[in-house]
Amino acid sequence: MTDPGYAYPPQLPPRRPTNSMALVSMILGIASLFTCQLVGIAAIYCGTRARREIRASGEEGDGMALTGIVLGWVALALVVIGVLFMVAYFAIFGAAILSSTGSTP
Repeated sequence: MTDPGYAYPPQLPPRRPTNSMALVSMILGIASLFTCQLVGIAAIYCGTRARREIRASGEEGDGMALTGIVLGWVALALVVIGVLFMVAYFAIFGAAILSSTGSTP
């Protein structure tokens, strides 16, 4: 006879696997902020591909894929801002040098 006070714990449903492209996208997005910002292009590509795969297969990792996409776009925005600052820098100091020499183009 079994004791009614003891019961087996409920069975948990099996955990869905995490999409590996989502993890790669998040890692590339984080790396693009601290290394070469052009790595953000790969983060955006991998994140977009991972989200498409997740919708089709029902895997986990949509948040990681979205994080990689957002960080990739932030890294690319930093590249654009840097290029704009360089263009402004050369334009301002180039004009200053030309005006100080007295020559006109």
